Amino acid sequence: MKRRILKQLILSIFCSMFITLTGLAMEYKDIPIGYWAYGEINELTDKNIISGYSKELYLPEKNVTRAEFCAMVIKALEQEDIPIEKMYSFEDVDNSYWAYKYIIRAVNLEILKPADNNYFYPDDFVTRSEVITFLVNLLKTEDISKQDAIYALQNNFSDFEDIPDWLKVPAGKAQIIDVIAKEPPREKFLDYDKFVTRAQAAVFLAKMRKVTHSYLLEKIQEETSPKIAEGIIIDNVLRDGDVVTLPRMTVLPITIKGQLSSKDALPGQMFKAAFANNIVDYEHHLLLSKDIIIIGKVLDSTKAKNLINNGDILFELSGINKNNNLTRIFALASYDAPLIEANKLKKAAKTVIKGRDFSAKDGQIIYIKLFKPLRVNIVTGEVLD
Repeated sequence: MKRRILKQLILSIFCSMFITLTGLAMEYKDIPIGYWAYGEINELTDKNIISGYSKELYLPEKNVTRAEFCAMVIKALEQEDIPIEKMYSFEDVDNSYWAYKYIIRAVNLEILKPADNNYFYPDDFVTRSEVITFLVNLLKTEDISKQDAIYALQNNFSDFEDIPDWLKVPAGKAQIIDVIAKEPPREKFLDYDKFVTRAQAAVFLAKMRKVTHSYLLEKIQEETSPKIAEGIIIDNVLRDGDVVTLPRMTVLPITIKGQLSSKDALPGQMFKAAFANNIVDYEHHLLLSKDIIIIGKVLDSTKAKNLINNGDILFELSGINKNNNLTRIFALASYDAPLIEANKLKKAAKTVIKGRDFSAKDGQIIYIKLFKPLRVNIVTGEVLD
């Protein structure tokens, strides 16, 4: 649920980034031009994310309370109206409290956590380490090693030796992606245990929005482009935009989990399987991943018969797609070798021509033929009905 909410909030931030500012709606008397956080404070004020204590004063050096930080973050993420997944009841915050709706949403997003004694302590101040940890968890950026984190901290902060071990990786990542508010003249100090001021909060949040915007552009590029992979190439496919069709009778390899035989398979029998490798087209667009879980169901089976036919089994394969939905794939598995000569009968001076039953053991690769065309969206990876 949290991942879905975060995806929604990233999208809303992206949309808002296209709003062009025509001028600052307000300038505070205590935030002169040249103040280290002048741009961030006025930008977020203009977007109604933060506000002053009066029409003229922002009070930038005042520490931010837990309640105030919840309100700032929820507004910065533009999530004031998101559905509340779980309600909380605090001894020191009721539904008439000015920041109640922000606190409940912030707790749902794990921005700040309530204490074990069912108190939220809305008037306590927020530390820099709390903000850094939250931002790193929210942005879902690539993992970094502890060695890289330590290197980033050592080269940027004079108080590196004071940073606790548990904070080094998130703080190092925050430094690398540039979301740490650095207030002069202490730019070279992380000051992890100090309280966040209102000026610092504005810079933290402005940096967060900038990184989120950049991250979303990369995700949009990633999610709107076909996935490329190595695997078994199917070269007789038909492509129409983002949809590739594997024609009827296309042969695909799957690995059986369990045992199957046309000799004793019964309609309704279930089994599991997986593609033996990624299935790709001639441009290496991923069509079917080897990681897809396949649930098989026997629809019909035919035993081998002398002089007539080899055995085969008709499957209904259901591949679990990205949305955890089952998508049906009809396929035929058969013994395609020609009818073969059986062992000579000891009591007869003749041979008989006998069909061979289809059989597969656990872990064995078998080849199936699609009983109907299979359509795949090469951007989303979904198998289409």
